[in-house]
Amino acid sequence: MNTLGLHFLIKTQPAACELHSHQCNIMKHAMLVFLSINCLIVSAQTTFSFTHNGLNRNGLVYVPQQEPPAGGWPVVFVLHGFTQTAQGIMGYSGMNSVADEENFIACYPNGVNFSWNVGFTAAATDDVNFIETLIDSLSADWLINPRRVYACGMSNGGFMSYRLACELGNKIAAIASVTGSMTTATFNSCAPVRAVPVLEIHGTADAVVPYAGSNGILPVQEVIQFWRNNNNCPAAAAISNLPDLVSEGSYVEKQLYSPCSGGSSLEHLRIVGGGHTWPGSSGVSGIGNTNRDISASREIWRFFSQYSLPDPVSSLLATPPKQPQILKISPNPGNGALRIEWPNPQPVWLAIYNSHGQLIRRQYCVPAPDTHIDPLPLPGLYYLQAVGSEGERWTGSILVQ
Repeated sequence: MNTLGLHFLIKTQPAACELHSHQCNIMKHAMLVFLSINCLIVSAQTTFSFTHNGLNRNGLVYVPQQEPPAGGWPVVFVLHGFTQTAQGIMGYSGMNSVADEENFIACYPNGVNFSWNVGFTAAATDDVNFIETLIDSLSADWLINPRRVYACGMSNGGFMSYRLACELGNKIAAIASVTGSMTTATFNSCAPVRAVPVLEIHGTADAVVPYAGSNGILPVQEVIQFWRNNNNCPAAAAISNLPDLVSEGSYVEKQLYSPCSGGSSLEHLRIVGGGHTWPGSSGVSGIGNTNRDISASREIWRFFSQYSLPDPVSSLLATPPKQPQILKISPNPGNGALRIEWPNPQPVWLAIYNSHGQLIRRQYCVPAPDTHIDPLPLPGLYYLQAVGSEGERWTGSILVQ
């Protein structure tokens, strides 16, 4: 794996811009070069750690070795089960391979005491706000697409994904649960702000989170019914059996409710004879029979890839969304001073990212309608994004030769 250390300073015309030094909170592996702006450049796997509500919160982030897609990286949160860890679910889910193939960031947070607060106890851990804070943190350090943030999880992590759909639907585009359900506490307080696309993958022979439910846990079909009502889906599902490719004692029945409000859908992959495991897992993921006809991780991305948040969600009730416009950059390509221009003479925050989508520097520009930056010292492709005070956005790229 090649690593490249970048160290450069962006300057502007006198009095035109005030530099803002961004302190990255994503901690990279020691093998990489540490930069003076306290960020490390491209790494396949990184760690994060910060204090949230007095607790140390940490986890793993996996970034493909590719340029970010148009619009920025999609992000998939993968939440571990009870007693499990971020490292464990990263291993058995195989989600990193899917992230490489489909070009998205996979984030694996750790729950406090190996669990997520989904209403089983009176624990005060605010995991919803933790995930919201983590989204903001990733947005600060990587060129992510805020309209394409998703959450999935195994067992307790699946329960947490449902809680995020109930309480954080303005930032989570879609969710998927593997062997999870909804607690009665989550169900009783669930008030989604929109029709959230939902995928449930669950085995009928699950002995840990029974398909028919148990004390404090809703039956899977009641969960499906709740989201069918919330999303205003058709009353009847289109049902089909997926190919039974491996004779391991289970097969997959697909139940699809579509179309639903807002272009959403509701999908249930019912693993007949499946246990409390991650289908297609590369290792031991739980208890019982593991279906090998499908890869849960690939099915999750297939489902997620169809959806993005409205831009913004509030536009459904208020004003139309502001669409990105193109920055005027000249000369481009070039190796001299670069002139950047946007049409409105207003202050903006200007961010510059490397070709991998990692934030290099952020600067505040007032009030001139254009600015210059010194030539970047290393050749390559750089992305720029300017954001105005009313949410106006201008984007562009610079090719330095």
